[in-house]
Amino acid sequence: MSLHLLVPPVRGVQETSLVRGQYEYWHYVCDGVDDRGWGCGYRTLQTVISWIVNNKKGSSEEPVPSIAEIQDILVRMEDKPGGFSGSREWIGSVEVALVLDQLFDVPGRIVHTRLGVLS
Repeated sequence: MSLHLLVPPVRGVQETSLVRGQYEYWHYVCDGVDDRGWGCGYRTLQTVISWIVNNKKGSSEEPVPSIAEIQDILVRMEDKPGGFSGSREWIGSVEVALVLDQLFDVPGRIVHTRLGVLS
């Protein structure tokens, strides 16, 4: 479900930016895994991956990886130790970038900004 299609116009706002293309919104417990309190990074990554899968040519048949599969990817990349698989440990922006690069050859870059201005 592409939730951005359900967002009503906001009065007084001159510019609105929305996602273009179809995607699935992944949220806590959506696949039966109770990840409340620790799964937000994984769910964000799964939502981004669903956009890539649904909009990148040649990717539409690829499934969105589960939390367990994401953990295994990070272990295989040697970013995380073996005990990370099956854990309830969080992931952040760096891990999201690593997984996107590994799966889709989309390199990530963390950019620090000051007051919303690129430095």
